[in-house]
Amino acid sequence: MEPLTIVLIMLAAAAVWAVAELALTLRKARTTLDEVSHSATEAIDQVTPVVAKLDGVVDELQPALREVPPVMDKVSALMDDASVSMHNVNGILGDVSSATHGVAGVGESATRIVSTATNAAVGVVSKVASLGGITIPEGQQLIAKSGAAEQEPTQAALGASEAAAPQASTPASRKTDYVVYSAVKASDDDSASEE
Repeated sequence: MEPLTIVLIMLAAAAVWAVAELALTLRKARTTLDEVSHSATEAIDQVTPVVAKLDGVVDELQPALREVPPVMDKVSALMDDASVSMHNVNGILGDVSSATHGVAGVGESATRIVSTATNAAVGVVSKVASLGGITIPEGQQLIAKSGAAEQEPTQAALGASEAAAPQASTPASRKTDYVVYSAVKASDDDSASEE
């Protein structure tokens, strides 16, 4: 046999083998395509009711979706109203704070006015006492209390000569919340002139 015949026989055998392999591959491919087609059909059958339900949900949501912008407008208006209300509350609290400070200032002013009036009265009584010859021993002067202010006898109103005068024994004092009143002794000259 000639080598060319042998090569042709081998080529024919290879061609038969390739055709057989091709047929087997096509058969497997057809089976695989049938399985894929069957699986896809089942998946589509399962998805179809879900899609139908989703269509129903979307149809039901359409009216609700139409209502969302007005609801959002109402929510925005409510937020604006709440912001205005909070601003008003802040203003009210500021007014209350300023009113509280004002009342505290009025209280301090009233305390200063009462203290000034009391000190003036003490000064007048001291002057009258000094003109009438009445001596008020040190520690027995009228003492005006003014909150947190100093609590000192009003020796300045008595004058330097009376503040340097000899001191007598201290009689009992009668106390109140704001002013301490002391007993005032008349000098011997005043008691003799009254008789």
